[in-house]
Amino acid sequence: MPQYHFKHAIWKEERNITDEEFQQHLPNSHKMRSWIQDSQNLTVNILHMETAVPGSEVIWGSLIYRQNAEKKHDIQAFHFFLSNDFLLTSKLDFESDEDLRKEPLLEQMESAASAVELMMIILGHMVSSILHKIDVFEEQLRNLLWEIREKNDRDTLNKIETLRHRILLWKNLILGFREIKMAIPETFGKEVMEGAEFNRTSMRIDRCQMLINSYKDEINNMVDMENVVANYRGNEIMKTLTVLTTLFTPVMAFGALWGMNFDHMPELKWKYSYLASILLIIGSTLFMYWYLRKRGWTGDILKSLSSKKERTKERIGR
Repeated sequence: MPQYHFKHAIWKEERNITDEEFQQHLPNSHKMRSWIQDSQNLTVNILHMETAVPGSEVIWGSLIYRQNAEKKHDIQAFHFFLSNDFLLTSKLDFESDEDLRKEPLLEQMESAASAVELMMIILGHMVSSILHKIDVFEEQLRNLLWEIREKNDRDTLNKIETLRHRILLWKNLILGFREIKMAIPETFGKEVMEGAEFNRTSMRIDRCQMLINSYKDEINNMVDMENVVANYRGNEIMKTLTVLTTLFTPVMAFGALWGMNFDHMPELKWKYSYLASILLIIGSTLFMYWYLRKRGWTGDILKSLSSKKERTKERIGR
């Protein structure tokens, strides 16, 4: 596999951490063997450092830099071993991600001042790939904001949950980048923080974290809005049913009364009993409606009906 020589450092890219070509560059230690074994069934990030010998500090580990939002075990990991003047990594998958390209990466590495900066350049390009995908996510989020206003149903809630899951995946990914960013000065000293590439990548990681947190807050607000709307609609439905039941109470009450089979019911033999019963039912129903309207218990329902009619007219006008 290729080995790239730059002014102040070397980057060697091997196929996989389990290959002999990769392991021949690593110190023979228990921690290294444990790292190689753990990486075969990688589900989380791994990070180790060795600072016992001054001037020979190293940091190594595995970073999950890509996760399929639909498949749990479809992940891509980046294995690395970093010393002061040497960077060893596993082969990066440039083919499956159009936002992660090798030519600009190598061109930027030409001006790297150390192996640490080589590492930060690789991390910076990985974060840039995530940022490009977040731009597409931002458009989906904006469309969903208006969809909640215009069409709020179960499909909308499912879309919110899908975007929420994607945000959580990105938040989980960016945590690994932040950990490496903090571990590098801890291992090699604060002097590395003065490098241009370290600062550039650090700011890119912070920007990505800021966007993820902001979009997470927006989605949480969407969920809260969805809950408020759902609760309001549920209350309106119960209120409507209650009002309708109350309005038809006279009909049910008088119908039950005159449906009895008693022998002595004088009103059944009256000449105008049928007309009187209808007028009594209508009058009592209108009285119940007037009473509910006066107390303001039907105002929201009537407003909802009128607003629906107005929206229907507007759509027809368009």
